[in-house]
This record gives sequence, C-alpha cells and structure tokens, in this order.
Amino acid sequence: MGLLDDAIGDAVILGGQMAYFKIKNNQRAKALTKWSKTHDFTFCNKPADYTGEIMRLPTADPDAAKVRGGHALSAKASMAHRFFGDSQMQTKLWAFCSNRFRGDWQTNANILEGRWKGTLMTAFDTLWFDFTGDNEGEYSSVFAHCSAKLPRVIITPAGFLSGLKRVDENQILNWGYHKVQFELGAFNKQWHVSAADKKLTYDFISQNMMEYLMEHHNEKWHLEISEGGVLISTVFTLKPNKVEMAMEFLDGFLKHVDQDLLQTQSGL
Repeated sequence: MGLLDDAIGDAVILGGQMAYFKIKNNQRAKALTKWSKTHDFTFCNKPADYTGEIMRLPTADPDAAKVRGGHALSAKASMAHRFFGDSQMQTKLWAFCSNRFRGDWQTNANILEGRWKGTLMTAFDTLWFDFTGDNEGEYSSVFAHCSAKLPRVIITPAGFLSGLKRVDENQILNWGYHKVQFELGAFNKQWHVSAADKKLTYDFISQNMMEYLMEHHNEKWHLEISEGGVLISTVFTLKPNKVEMAMEFLDGFLKHVDQDLLQTQSGL
C-alpha cells in the first residue's frame, strides 16, 4: 500500500502542477495571441497544433550526436520520452545543450512563428518537471532559423548570474566543447565562448560580430548556435515585448555573420 499511496500522491501533485501552469499559460496565451496578430505571426497554444519549421528539422541520430560533440537526449529524458512523450522542441533541437537536460520531462506551450525583418523566428515556452523532488519550472526560448551549416558554439555573458544559469542547464562541463579565447581581451571579459570546433568558431566569430555582442552585453542573452539556427534560452518566461527584443537581437546577430561564409557553408 505504501507504493500505491506514493503513486497516488505523486499523481495528485503532478495534477496540481499542470493545473497551475494551465491557468498561468491561459493568461500568457491572450497576450501572445494579441502580439501575433499585430506582427502577422502564427500562434499555437498547444504543441500538438504546431506543425511549423522546427518540426521539419531531422530527429537526433545518437551516434552522430556523440561524434559531433553532444548527446541526443539525457538518459532520464529518453526514459520520459518513451513513457510520456516529450517536448517536440527538445526532440528536434537535440543538438542544443541549453534545453536538453532541464527536467526529466518537458512539454511546450505558446508557440509563435513568423518572419521578423525577413528572418524566420520561432518562440516557445517549455514546462519542465523532475520526477523526484519538487523541482519544476517554465522558461522561454527564441530560435532564429538559418539554413547555413553553422558551427556548434555556446556564447554566454560573463558574470555570476550567467554562471548560475549554466549550472541550471548542466553546462559547466559540456562533453565535446572547448573554451575559446579571442585576441580582443575586452570581449573575453564580457562573454564566455565554448565550441565543438575551435577553428570553425574563429572563422565564424568575426571582429564585427564581437563588436555587436559587446554593444548588446547588457541585454544578457544566452546564445547557442548549431545546426538549424541560433537559439536564445532563458530561465523564465518572456513577456511579448521581451520576445520582440530577443528577435531583434537575433536578426542583428545573423546580419553580423560574414555573408560569404554563410553562402559557402550553405553550399556544402
């Protein structure tokens, strides 16, 4: 009876958590729906309704993931996926460390997609839970799509709070990633860069891009670059005006990528 009682108790707690997030997301959905209509974006409240560009990305090949500096999913996330389904975004954005290890189980809500100044963007919320303990949360991500063959790079602001975010994402020791230092000392003081391939990263992060990042250092965006595009992730949900600011930043970031490099990589 002890195990049965524990299972019933866990089910009640999980039900309460889902009810709380549903109420919270109903309020967010109204604000995001209004924003989507203003900016000609599509909006999906439920992940099952979303059939956009992220769903066209390839699903992870675990062996290829290891060779290229990462893992498809954590062991816990793989188990959760088999039993409960999984976050559509986590499954498709398997190459991005920022979202992969947060919680044993994830699902998505409040998905926006459209073009911001010509760049295709997808913004979405992620709800996560741990099966043990009372850990839970919700956060937002904004993804700028890019068809070029991008290097796998993580760019995070320097500082104590940014370090806490990396701990939250299990990014302190990313298997296959290496710290990258640049000749511009002021940049190294403001931003931490780690990459799966240092040479590709030096080619990708130009002087102009470093200057752009330094100009926007106070915005404290956490960036991850990999196959498919550039991802901003947070540890909290973004209000519509903050989603807009993230899209504006990502559009500017891609405009500071050397266009010859992008065109060359796209043809590979």
